[in-house]
Amino acid sequence: MSARIALHTLGFLMIVLGALMLVPLAVSIIYSEPSGVVAFVLSSLATLAVGYSMRRLGSGGDVGHKDAFLIVTFGWLLAAVFGALPFVLMGVGFIDSLFESMSGFTTTGATILTEYDANGYWIINSTASSGCLASGIVTGLSHQLAGGPTTNAALIGGDIADPTYYGLLFWRSFTQLLGGLGIILLFIAIFPHLGVAGRQLYYVDSARLKKETLTPRVKDTAKIFWGIYLLMVGLETFMLYLAGMPIYDSILTAFATLSTAGYSPQASGIVAYSSLPIEAIVVFFMILGATSYNLHYILLYKGSISVYVRDSEFRFYLLIMASAIVMILLAGGGEGNLLHRLRIVGFQVVTTMTTTGFTNNFEYNTWPVASSMIIVALMLIGGCVGSTGGGIKVARILLILKYGRRELIELIHPRAVKPIKITGATVQEEVLRSILFFALLYLLVFFVASLAMALTEAGNPVFDLISTVSAIATCMGAVGPGLGAVAYDFSGVTAAGKMIGVICMFVGRMEILPVMVLFMPNFWRK
Repeated sequence: MSARIALHTLGFLMIVLGALMLVPLAVSIIYSEPSGVVAFVLSSLATLAVGYSMRRLGSGGDVGHKDAFLIVTFGWLLAAVFGALPFVLMGVGFIDSLFESMSGFTTTGATILTEYDANGYWIINSTASSGCLASGIVTGLSHQLAGGPTTNAALIGGDIADPTYYGLLFWRSFTQLLGGLGIILLFIAIFPHLGVAGRQLYYVDSARLKKETLTPRVKDTAKIFWGIYLLMVGLETFMLYLAGMPIYDSILTAFATLSTAGYSPQASGIVAYSSLPIEAIVVFFMILGATSYNLHYILLYKGSISVYVRDSEFRFYLLIMASAIVMILLAGGGEGNLLHRLRIVGFQVVTTMTTTGFTNNFEYNTWPVASSMIIVALMLIGGCVGSTGGGIKVARILLILKYGRRELIELIHPRAVKPIKITGATVQEEVLRSILFFALLYLLVFFVASLAMALTEAGNPVFDLISTVSAIATCMGAVGPGLGAVAYDFSGVTAAGKMIGVICMFVGRMEILPVMVLFMPNFWRK
């Protein structure tokens, strides 16, 4: 392991991040937002300067697997910290800014924003905006250009004529797109080097490729998967625009859908558009976003849609969603006639299990307890292996159930030898053990984090058991909105609770193991 090589690569990633901040800068220019321009110029320069310094301090060379752990882990942390700069400069507190940024880069979609403009778009909280540094700089420059005095008050605050800030909203959604790209790279480049305990995810999904005799190199696979990802983003944008959604909203909604993050530019989410065609398009792409990219790849390679039908995980994925819809309907979830309930419940089940976190209604928070328990279970299960979806993953759940079934059979027939298969591929015993270990570890972290959240929110009168459990489940599973007090946003959570959420988002998205590896003494030994 070479810290200098890792530093050199991290510096490059920071330079790329700084350069990408020019995209929302352009949006701020298009929408004539001087404060946004200042915020993104300063953020970009700071990120580029740090990245350049890291490159100078580091050194080039071949990246080893230990270096890869450092790069991915600290790369995500640095992206979240520096990605928070535009929010900080626009007047949002640091913890709230970090929460919003981490939520974007981990494709969680949980938010601290609470206010919106007359058109329904999110805006910066008015209380925070009174201390907007970027706006203050613009005000100060305006005073100077006009020949007036520049006071200290002008430099730390300023009037905001249009608090919507389309550039900042674009950056908020853009972090989701970048997070989705990072997740694909994490799965391809990092999991294969984690040993059996971490390789089990990669092993399960790569069985699809082996079955189809596709064995591309890591770099080629990353490029192909990124291409598929961006192609679907473009396709959804086009379809949403044709369905009547404004182009700005279409782009940001597509970012949120394929990354399975769920940051909507509209405060009321998909319900703002009151359109069944838009909901249908979003549901279709949410399902695709949380489906293995290996399946999408094989579809393009062979041109046969039957690859989805033959895949065990995908079939189980659809079965869980269909079962959840039926159970919630039977439990009394949803209001109105059956078709309306089916529309509402179906959308909520898909958006929860794919860990996207959109909403087409505000009824789900008033559903019976049984329905809420099903929603929390879907948060924990999450999407498919090899997708941008979060959670424990469908393939793991399927293999755990198969393992349990085999144990019961062996109680009846002790001498029976029954290998466990998924999509026709036999799963090794060590892989099964590691999957059980991961599931246990995930639930252990979930329990500890829930306890920590309960302690920090002990004095919060609106925080009950459902709020606590769903807050951790939604952060660890990269879902977004929870239930109870966090059904719509995390603004009512204490600063300590938000930091717990930030940690859970990061650890959950890293699949726990890459973060744990850094705390092992053996990792740091030569």
